[in-house]
Amino acid sequence: MRIATIVLVSTLGAATMLSGCLTTPEGKGAVVGGAIGTAVGGIASGSVGGALVGGAIGAGGGYLIGKHTYKCQRVNIFGQKYMGTCIR
Repeated sequence: MRIATIVLVSTLGAATMLSGCLTTPEGKGAVVGGAIGTAVGGIASGSVGGALVGGAIGAGGGYLIGKHTYKCQRVNIFGQKYMGTCIR
């Protein structure tokens, strides 16, 4: 059962990263949050149900975070400016 959970988590993570939802900040946040939530939920609970619940919660949280992001100019530790992502 443990191997089946790991395979499911890996498959769901790969499928979400290859989907076409990566065009908006909200979509990117939902995809990344869903993949991370699926992995954490599946590993923590050791069940498919935990992976599904974790994925749903992660996708919702990622969507909300992505919705409140915008492009901004940042400065790295060497003083060089670059375009990054900021959260409102």
